[in-house]
Amino acid sequence: MAGNFRFTMDQKDIVRFLTTTIDSYIQDRLINKEQRTQHKEQCAERLAAEDGSCDKDTEVEYSDQAVLANLDWGIEALEEAINTYNMETKLARLDYAEKMLQVCAMLNPKQKTAGVPNYYLSAWAHLNLSYLWKLRNNIQNCVSHVLEMFIVDPFFSRIDFAPEFWKSLFLPHMSSIVGWYSEERHRLMMEVIPDSSDLSFTADFDQFFNESLVFSMRPHQLDKLQKLEKLYGESLDENTRLYAKYYKDCMNSDSTSGKKVAPMLPIAEPPMTPLHELSRSVPDFVKFGPILPKSAGFSLISRSKDGVSETNRENSTSSHSKVEKSSIWDAKDNIIEENEEDSDSELDDASVDSDNKNNIFSPGIRMVKDEDIEPKVHLSNQKNQIHSPNIFSPLDSPRTAPNNSSTNPDTHSKREPKYLRLLSTRLRDSTISDSLSLSPDHTFNSDNEVMVLKNIQRKNNDQTLSMNRDNGNSLGLNDSSLCESNEGNQSCISLPKLEKLTIGSKPPKDFVCPITGQIFCDPVTLETGQTYERKAIQEWLRTGNTTCPITRQPLSANILPKTNYVLKRLITSWKEQNPELAQEFSNSNTPRGSSCSPSAKDFPMLSIIQRTTDSPSHKSKENYIRQRSNRFMRVVVATSPTSVLSQAAVETIMNSLKPYISSLCTSENLQECEEAVLEIARLWKDSKTDPQIHAYLSKPTIINGLVEILSASLNREVLRTSIYILTELIFLDESVGETLNSVDSDFDCLATLLKNGLDEAALLIYQLRPVFAQLSAHELIPSLVQVIQNKNEESDDFQLVIDPKDAAIAILEQILIGGDEYSRSLNALSVISENGIPALAKYLERLEGRRSVVSILLCCMQAEKGCKSLIANRIELSPVLELFHAGNDSVRGICVEFLSELVQLNRRTVCNQILQTIKDEGAFSTMHTFLVYLQMAPMEHQLAVASLLLQIDLLVEPRKMSIYREEAVETLIEALWQKDFSNTQMKALDVLLFLIGHVTSSGKSYTEAWLLKIVGFDKPYNDLIKAEQLGQYDNDSMETMEDEKNAMNSWQKRVAFVLCNHENGSIFQALEECLRSNSLRMAKSGLVLVSWLTYMLSTLPDTGIKDVARKSLLDELINVLQSSKNLEEKILATLALKTFISDPIAHETLRAYAKNIYRTMRKLKKYSAVAVDIMKAILNLNSVDVTELWSCKEVVELDLSSNGEVLSLLYMNGQVLSGHSDGTIKVWDARKRIPRVIQETHEHTKAVTSLCSSDDRLYTGSLDKTIRVWNIKPDEIKCIDVHDVKEPVYELTANAKLACYVSQGTGVKVFNWSEAPKLINFNKYVKCLAVAGDKLYCGCSGYSIQEVDLSKYTSNSFFSGTRKLLGKQTIHSLQIHDGFLFACGSSVDATAGKIFSLSSKMVVGSLSTGLDIYRVAINSDFIFAGTKFGTIEVWLKDKFTRVASIKMAGGHTKITSLVSDADGMMLFVGSSDGKIQVWALD
Repeated sequence: MAGNFRFTMDQKDIVRFLTTTIDSYIQDRLINKEQRTQHKEQCAERLAAEDGSCDKDTEVEYSDQAVLANLDWGIEALEEAINTYNMETKLARLDYAEKMLQVCAMLNPKQKTAGVPNYYLSAWAHLNLSYLWKLRNNIQNCVSHVLEMFIVDPFFSRIDFAPEFWKSLFLPHMSSIVGWYSEERHRLMMEVIPDSSDLSFTADFDQFFNESLVFSMRPHQLDKLQKLEKLYGESLDENTRLYAKYYKDCMNSDSTSGKKVAPMLPIAEPPMTPLHELSRSVPDFVKFGPILPKSAGFSLISRSKDGVSETNRENSTSSHSKVEKSSIWDAKDNIIEENEEDSDSELDDASVDSDNKNNIFSPGIRMVKDEDIEPKVHLSNQKNQIHSPNIFSPLDSPRTAPNNSSTNPDTHSKREPKYLRLLSTRLRDSTISDSLSLSPDHTFNSDNEVMVLKNIQRKNNDQTLSMNRDNGNSLGLNDSSLCESNEGNQSCISLPKLEKLTIGSKPPKDFVCPITGQIFCDPVTLETGQTYERKAIQEWLRTGNTTCPITRQPLSANILPKTNYVLKRLITSWKEQNPELAQEFSNSNTPRGSSCSPSAKDFPMLSIIQRTTDSPSHKSKENYIRQRSNRFMRVVVATSPTSVLSQAAVETIMNSLKPYISSLCTSENLQECEEAVLEIARLWKDSKTDPQIHAYLSKPTIINGLVEILSASLNREVLRTSIYILTELIFLDESVGETLNSVDSDFDCLATLLKNGLDEAALLIYQLRPVFAQLSAHELIPSLVQVIQNKNEESDDFQLVIDPKDAAIAILEQILIGGDEYSRSLNALSVISENGIPALAKYLERLEGRRSVVSILLCCMQAEKGCKSLIANRIELSPVLELFHAGNDSVRGICVEFLSELVQLNRRTVCNQILQTIKDEGAFSTMHTFLVYLQMAPMEHQLAVASLLLQIDLLVEPRKMSIYREEAVETLIEALWQKDFSNTQMKALDVLLFLIGHVTSSGKSYTEAWLLKIVGFDKPYNDLIKAEQLGQYDNDSMETMEDEKNAMNSWQKRVAFVLCNHENGSIFQALEECLRSNSLRMAKSGLVLVSWLTYMLSTLPDTGIKDVARKSLLDELINVLQSSKNLEEKILATLALKTFISDPIAHETLRAYAKNIYRTMRKLKKYSAVAVDIMKAILNLNSVDVTELWSCKEVVELDLSSNGEVLSLLYMNGQVLSGHSDGTIKVWDARKRIPRVIQETHEHTKAVTSLCSSDDRLYTGSLDKTIRVWNIKPDEIKCIDVHDVKEPVYELTANAKLACYVSQGTGVKVFNWSEAPKLINFNKYVKCLAVAGDKLYCGCSGYSIQEVDLSKYTSNSFFSGTRKLLGKQTIHSLQIHDGFLFACGSSVDATAGKIFSLSSKMVVGSLSTGLDIYRVAINSDFIFAGTKFGTIEVWLKDKFTRVASIKMAGGHTKITSLVSDADGMMLFVGSSDGKIQVWALD
């Protein structure tokens, strides 16, 4: 259809033009919020129209609803991003909006979703995506989406989405199509105009064209015009798509090459080349062609196979049944163009000047055949849209009657064309001064909006009156009526019979109240400019309306203005001139027969407009409090001033009320006042809530009288009756509640009544809408719980507007969700302590208030985790699931959070039972419903629903592929990646930790304590056992506990398997980001989860996931070991590291950090056996030089030479004791790097040669021939016993039973503390002693070791070394450690030490050195050997490999004593020159 030619314009210019134009257009749209809102409402109206036109019996699939919800959520998120200034929130909302909108953008355009064409949804999504990319400053993508919108759906893009943009970018290329269309339409119209032979082709055709020409066409002419319209629209759409693709190719083509030319520019060719050029400007209607109004939906638009829009309109021969199925008849043609300058239209001439953009066209007229042959004028209620003058399109057959007409569809009047011509001629030749006056009654469309059609009138009232009196040719349309179809949004105005069209048969429109239909008696003009009868508008406002009945604009003033005296004087003047007509319209209402007044069932819509909103949104607690009462509103029948009671009946009731009102307000007799209250309630009930009675009883004096009764009376019936009256008054007029709120004591009175047991007081408190501060000040929770627990008191006399229980629950919810976190927790605990949970759980059976109950129970669980078991045992889950299925997103969020909290119990078997119930309950598939909700849920609810969905899926072994499981895990992992939103990451980590299943009875996760217990650090777990009673279940058999243990083990394996194997271990990459977080809490939670996952990897089949985990986590775990100062974190990292220690690939990384890891493991080995395993693994690495693992640093040198030599050192319980040659014993605090003296004692008179300890006793031997026993305290030692052994003690080892010491001579002496010492002589000089159990080992001269059996006092040789001819070989030091005997002494054959196994008495190792060893100290890692000349050699204990040597300061100083601390981190060395050197071992 279109030819191509090479476009010489530079491609950069084309791209620049598109970018500038579209960027400016989108920028204007982003700035103009009102325009975006209006556009969204118009599009939503089209969707609603389509929804209304669908077969009501057709069920819309849930997936279709989800797609539409995605679009709605995407647009809403985009608006939030536009309106926020918080960059973090903006980016999050844009990401969410893109995800939602892409769902609709990628729909198949050839299909439908919930009856809506996909191409419409896709185009709408592309428009919003262009906004999104503009906000991201990506103009390329922004332009791409705008062009894609025109490609997907050119028709609605040019009439709905971007008409102005289409005009500027596409319309200039359509000139040939426009010319062809104008020529063809002109030709058709020329056939209709009489005497057209005298008109040239270039004549000003528009002056001859009016709406009557369409109805004057013959059927074959209508068919031609219809085909022309259709072909014209198709041409515009096809060429719009063609140019959009061309522009898109220009944007996407490679512009880097200078030789590359732009894509070929298409040429828009019409279906047929025009024969003439138009001699005048093209009318507006030619540019767009027929417009589809928003209320038309999509039923008249179909899509051809190639994706081109096709219009499928009803033709003149369509049957009546087809019209009934249409969502709206003549949808694209029944348009009224509004005057841009005047809100009130004026019908002057039927002829129209096409150059005048402000012309107003009369509405199209349809003929309906009935007994009176009453024509009806059909109007569209579209606003703010410019339409073409072809209001009466030939597509709209005059023979097609609306489905709400009483006309027989099979019969049509043959006189219709003639009558239409006649009427059109009269309309052209006359000026209508007062065309269509409103019916006295008004109806409401599907959106609860008043359908009011403005009369076509002049603004100047004087001119209007003059025309009514003087213009004899004017056409008065009296007895008109306003009707509305029950199925559509279309309204019709019935014109009167022809014979009734006389002048002056009806008063001027401005003199008649649009509500009552009567001439004004007391007119008041509102701020919107509309005038009403005072009583009528008062009744309108009393029924709860806050807007103008006609304009629907909100009214800000609460008090009506004064009477419009100018209008009242004009009415008086008119009445004097037209007394009969004035009498007729003043004495009665408008005749019912002349209007289509709504039935009684339609009136309640007035009062339930606000009630149709669903449950309150949690976005704002204030909005919730303002809207919460809508849930309980009952249907109120709107009454007109004369519709319920006659004036006489009202006056009778008023007269009856007066004496009782007087008594109530003035009497000081309480009994008389109480009787008055009972009578007032009876009369109020008889009045059927008449507005006049209500206004009378709403006076502040009467309200105060009722409140005084509440504060003074003790009669329960009177109190309940008073509350009944007040609740009724407030229900009909909230200003009554403001009267009560104005006095604080009134609320205090109601609070007191509620505390005293009057349940109905809760209802009145609820209606007053108190703020949280008022409620919290009175401590109403116990009373509210009592109301819920009580049984209802039935009353036959009065029916309360709301059940007190419903009110109590609503108030209770307000209290629990108000205030700060601390107050919410206290209030929830108060509900629990008052035993409110059973009553609330039972209340779930009722549909009303179910959402509030779930919200309250959720607050209780969040405040006190321990109440979950109680709720789980009491609650039925089916009501919660029903609420989830039926509720909106806010309600579903509450239900999901509730169920997610409920399954976090401390018993796995019970959790599985609850999950199985959730899975099986309900008429719908819970898992599928959760899946759909997961895809559209707000960010704050996605994690909870993902957790639920995953847990339900894991009830069975995860062997097969599951879309539920994949979506849930993907959501959780995706949340871990949100590093810009730490709260989301933290919540995801918490969800995963609770998913593991280790939960205490108080609802806390104890996975960390469980892991620490595995590695041997039992303290946190033991503390939890005492506090939480973990693993202890009352009245549980061993079999039940075993079942619980098995269920827990199986659950952990399933969870670990699913998480680790999802997308080849992607969770480990996400956890790597969490470990890098600056948040300590997040890093700690991530580390716990990493430790658990890596620990569980050893229990799972090897699928290669361990390699993925190692690549992601190994460096981060080593970083934790090096940088963390938290002991638990280091232990957890150690557990995780153990998983990779056997991996050869991991050795390379371990080798680089071996020294630091080894050093850390030495510190952790006393807490965890895993640390020892890692140390051994590091030592066994082939490429690790063990000497690199050692480093030492001298911390301090203590000069104690004034006390002589340091002969002995002992380390115990963080203290170091030193014995000196002058008999001094010093106690040092060694818990810090530099020791400090905390005690010094001089009990011994001579040198202290030996120090040893056993249990809590210290034993010291001295050259003063005594052995002293000391009591050890935290800060001191105290001598409690002295044993005189009669000879000096050179070496001592002792315990509570006996002491073994070396004195002068050979052998060793054993002293049992009571008897004389016994000598065990084996003819050898003993140099050192070591005891293990009942065995004493003596290091002797001659390089031998004697073993003494202390129970039998016998000795035998344990080891006999090789004796050398030269020199003396002696064992100088013995130490027993971990079942091994370390013997050090003279160097023999370059070996100065041997290590024996005490069990086998075999040598298991040796210390190869050429230096004699005089002192030795052993810890878990190293052997320290002190030599004769002040050198200390350091050996690895496990491999007996020398790693370093320490040189003592002072040259060849003799080392006299040597000791290491329990952790092996510090070394204390005593020397012969009276110094103690302290070394730090790293």
